[in-house]
Amino acid sequence: MESNLMKQKISFLENKEQEINVKKDENVSLDLTNISDASLTLFLQKNSVCNLRIFFKNQTNSLILHANLNDNATLNIYFADFSNGDSSLLSNVILLGESSKSSFKFSSLTTKNDNKKYSISFSHIGEKSESILEGYSVNTDISKLKVEGISHIEKDAIKSKASQKIKAILFDQTSSAIANPILKIDCDDIEASHACAIGSLNDDHLFYLLSRGIALEDAKKLITYGYLNPIVNYFDDEDKEELENLIKKEF
Repeated sequence: MESNLMKQKISFLENKEQEINVKKDENVSLDLTNISDASLTLFLQKNSVCNLRIFFKNQTNSLILHANLNDNATLNIYFADFSNGDSSLLSNVILLGESSKSSFKFSSLTTKNDNKKYSISFSHIGEKSESILEGYSVNTDISKLKVEGISHIEKDAIKSKASQKIKAILFDQTSSAIANPILKIDCDDIEASHACAIGSLNDDHLFYLLSRGIALEDAKKLITYGYLNPIVNYFDDEDKEELENLIKKEF
């Protein structure tokens, strides 16, 4: 229930390596700020819920994230990378307990000569564990993005589910994006899927908007905004306005 929700802002200004233990039945919301060469480890106990919001907005950002989930624990990760500069994120979630669940949703904007790299992995050990990776990116100028998604369903993790979906728009011919969706399946009786789409703006979408009297540049902005803006809804009001302004600033 909302009344039981605990909120905490995490700053890495003094301590670059932090551990957080989410106790049994707790519902916790965490916001990460001032992220540069930082490391965070999460331990989620039985029946706990943690919503982790990560906002990259500085010139250089780097984060290593590890999480261990017990029975029926849920970890939702929301990642917005609208920084100007290079960034990297390495996330490894271990779904140790039965019916543990984790999702990782991100929106990324690369501009100018940005070079951004994300490695996002889930290890399914517990039975009936579930993972979701869903990401959207817009790439302009000569920027580069590389995303690696790894979902490993181990030997005894029966009835587990893993899905990956990554989409990237290349706004300019000189920009680039690479997505490597990887499924490692060592168990029968599971569900696993992945989808990846990288390319220029959809011609059908552009044609539809142009046929409604919308100018070409405005049509491009609308499509781009639709890709990036959904992540904003997962953040608190304090960050929402800043996120929206960063998107609008570029387009």
